[in-house]
Amino acid sequence: MKKDNRPIGIFDSGLGGLTVVAALRSVLPHEDIVYLGDSARVPYGNKSVENIKRFGAEDCKFLLKKGVKTIIVACNTVSAVAISDLKSEFTSVPILDVLTSGVNACIREKPEYVAVIGTRATVNSDAYRMQIHKIMPEIAVKSIACPLFVPLAEEGLTEGPITASVIEHYLGELLSKHPDLLLLGCTHYPLLKKYLRTFMPEPVKIIDSAIACAEFAAEYIKENKLLAGDLKKGEERYYVTDMASDFYVQASRFLGYRIGHVEKVSL
Repeated sequence: MKKDNRPIGIFDSGLGGLTVVAALRSVLPHEDIVYLGDSARVPYGNKSVENIKRFGAEDCKFLLKKGVKTIIVACNTVSAVAISDLKSEFTSVPILDVLTSGVNACIREKPEYVAVIGTRATVNSDAYRMQIHKIMPEIAVKSIACPLFVPLAEEGLTEGPITASVIEHYLGELLSKHPDLLLLGCTHYPLLKKYLRTFMPEPVKIIDSAIACAEFAAEYIKENKLLAGDLKKGEERYYVTDMASDFYVQASRFLGYRIGHVEKVSL
């Protein structure tokens, strides 16, 4: 079978998409990955729809210049607000996204009640509820914006009293009538999963959008004969738009290992 050794492109507004890189590395160990973190403009979640669409297009253009064979939009905000525009504008490679994969993982569980947590832009777009209801309109969906979760993850405050207080502030209402599923609608949120698991009642299943996205992408790549050769170890290249040294230090928390070279770029 012919092998496709071009890299997989992944982008996010900052560090959060590294949770997708980590999950993808475990299921596709032979693939090369090019990662773009738009750290100069993080977070996307509190920006206007017009700017989010522009940022997403600029991110895609950068990755295409790196010769990628597919683009994974590892930003839930861009997935919720701009994915249709990106797929219409960039047709030379397939574009996959965390929202679609997260919704698919949710639907497979056949829940009665789902709570979706994400950035303000993701929640205001109502994209998760609309996608879920396209397939299973009988599911009750509650969407909750948790804007402080991203800076907590970026600052490494994934446990302790500050984190506990913020989680209680946003999600305390779910304790009186808890959902069947808690869908993490932001790729930063898996870093808070340990505390979220402690906070939510045991019957609540947590859907990690990063894992769901990696599994979805792996299935797509295999089905469409885009797999790289299996005699090589996958390599990673990292690009950021600001604070390369900070990215280098913090990336190990998201990935579980120390990364190599990081290059600062302009879009």
